[in-house]
Amino acid sequence: MACILSAMATVTGLGHAGLKIEASGERFLIDPWLSPRGAFQGSWFPYPDNSHLLGADLFAPSAVILSHEHLDHVDPWFLARVPPSVPAVVPRYPSPVLRRKILAAGERQVIEIPPWEWAEVGAARVLFVSEESPMNHDSAIVVQAGGRTVLDLNDARLSPVQFREIRARVGGPIDVFAFQAAGASWYPMCYEYPEERRRELSSRKRLAKLTYAARAMEIVEPIVGLPFAGPPCFLDPDLFAMNDEMDGGIFPDQAQAAEFLQARALDNVALLLPGDTWDAADGLRHPDPTWGDFSFADRAPYLRDYARRRRAEIDAVIARTPEPSGSLWEPFREYFGWLVGVSPYFNRKIGMRVGFDITGPGGGRWAVDFRPGSEGVDPEMGSCPHVYRFASRWLPPILRGEVPWEDFFLSLRFSARRAPDVYNDHLLGLLKFAEPDALRRVEEYETSLESEEWLTLHAEGRSYRVARYCPHAGNDLLETGEILPGRILRCLAHHYEFSLDSGECLTSSGLELDVEPVDPVAADRGPD
Repeated sequence: MACILSAMATVTGLGHAGLKIEASGERFLIDPWLSPRGAFQGSWFPYPDNSHLLGADLFAPSAVILSHEHLDHVDPWFLARVPPSVPAVVPRYPSPVLRRKILAAGERQVIEIPPWEWAEVGAARVLFVSEESPMNHDSAIVVQAGGRTVLDLNDARLSPVQFREIRARVGGPIDVFAFQAAGASWYPMCYEYPEERRRELSSRKRLAKLTYAARAMEIVEPIVGLPFAGPPCFLDPDLFAMNDEMDGGIFPDQAQAAEFLQARALDNVALLLPGDTWDAADGLRHPDPTWGDFSFADRAPYLRDYARRRRAEIDAVIARTPEPSGSLWEPFREYFGWLVGVSPYFNRKIGMRVGFDITGPGGGRWAVDFRPGSEGVDPEMGSCPHVYRFASRWLPPILRGEVPWEDFFLSLRFSARRAPDVYNDHLLGLLKFAEPDALRRVEEYETSLESEEWLTLHAEGRSYRVARYCPHAGNDLLETGEILPGRILRCLAHHYEFSLDSGECLTSSGLELDVEPVDPVAADRGPD
């Protein structure tokens, strides 16, 4: 997100991805998440605790600006306490999920802004920059007011071209660049890997995220960078071990992120704990006295005490989702019988049977077959290359449309296994959207990626002509391509990897990069 602030403008951390921007006599809240119930079935909580910020002034902003639909960014509990006269300003997405979550908290004006279009919001201007592929509904935000700029990336993964376009449109320095440095995923923690393999994958994912943050800092060249948007912490006893992901896993804390960036000679980094303020005029951080004795290094006792304070809320979340009293087979069959008929394109891309091992009362071992010509729902799971396993209490609200699949997966209250161990982007996409218009937009986008532009790449003594644009999200490989050992091309936008020898995607199924070997004479001519 980008914000331009007046000479007296301040940016205050609200915890996690939340910001409060005060400029020109107005107050704008960005992605505020302060619910004492946490998010995602009571699994995620802000770290550190930001509840001391709750007060009358926080509930009376000029506008609430929201980047995307994840519940650690759009908080219905908080929105229900904000006067309905306060507008919610959001990017326009193909899916209606974000709007629905906002309105679930009560009636409110929702201002939807198309990507790359400036909109006046009080004394500010707001610009959303969405990820290029409609498979990913995430946006950075630009807010301008009084001559300063703050760019809030939150969960979005923008390309170098998009960052440079933001700088061009801002027309001056970016004063504050706020960005996520921790992951927001259930992989690999929820997958059934041997512990050593899981640690290896977590470490690799952590490094990729931090490296992306560093590259973004280098391109944006802000006056100050604020690593934030996590990590969350996990206070339910059943999930408490997930806090170990802060040490070597996908959830580095803000201090660890800052240390990584500073090791890359990026010294213009500051940490904003909840209530800390950055003054864009004097370029100084003004700390909240709440954190005088706080240390990220002394995490364990802090989290144990935090968990004790939130235990009642966690128990209430689970109590509101009781175990089923009857069989779930019929609603499961009806739901997936409809879903397999929504998008033949997605079915082709998934191309397999997917198992659901639902444990507890009313559950069973069932399968959904997405293979063209075999589509259907099977009461016997049998052999499935991909299987999800979770307690039956969590299934009814998903089938009723009350909890999106992606929200449930982010709860980490499941396990999964797959053989071969290859990610299927379209399986997640179908479950995530489950909405014809949004799925159609993805299909239209992906089938329009045909391009006759090629690059010539050299790897380990061989040369290849490669389609210029990544088949996943259309990112320009001239900007995002990286050659790895083993003649592998990685797209740094989303870390998809392709064999230069075959074009096969090594990190997901259903994708292939157009690649042709070239002779040495042709290779000498360089990139097309």
